[in-house]
Amino acid sequence: MGKYDKLGDILRKKDSDIFTISFKEIEKRLGFTLPKSAYRHRAWWANDMTHSQARAWLNVGWFVKSVDLKKGLVTFKRYGNRTKADREKPSYEKFEEFAREIMSRVFGCELLPRKKSDWPKLFDFVSDDFRIVGDAKFFSMVRGSKIPPAKFSTISEHVWFLEKINADKKFLVFGKDIRVPMEWLKRYGRFVDDVNFYFIMKDGEIKKLL
Repeated sequence: MGKYDKLGDILRKKDSDIFTISFKEIEKRLGFTLPKSAYRHRAWWANDMTHSQARAWLNVGWFVKSVDLKKGLVTFKRYGNRTKADREKPSYEKFEEFAREIMSRVFGCELLPRKKSDWPKLFDFVSDDFRIVGDAKFFSMVRGSKIPPAKFSTISEHVWFLEKINADKKFLVFGKDIRVPMEWLKRYGRFVDDVNFYFIMKDGEIKKLL
């Protein structure tokens, strides 16, 4: 049993989809004091499966929505349990919303669809200062195993778009089938200068591919 698994048990039993709890209450439930970094650094609460504390909530279907270090409060949100309208959205739209929540946590700011006048398109994930820019791709192989040339062209196009704009951090985030970005990178990754590739697993785990 992991050190923080009791936190996962608390979340698993919640009826609501949003839950705010104080650091002190977490310590009381866990039976030990959180490290100083939990009180000082937002990164301690990152939704990162490489962190033992994050696995406690991610493995039971929750993620950290916000943290207030001054007040010592953390708000968790449950994955899924969406409204009927949300459930009826195409899979790509569901993935885009899922990825937006996760990538906003990764970069520590809200990422929304935005476009500058001199940009070639509206990008899915853009910070309010336009210094972070990304786009979502929800692709699969053709008939389960064959290379998808049209999707490869789309990836190449978006890499080119991102490399032509002025931003500090640029990325593509993929869902559905990790083989698509992996196969693209195998063929063309050496030509990519400053665009990061991420893949988000169904459980919210993030894999950085490039």
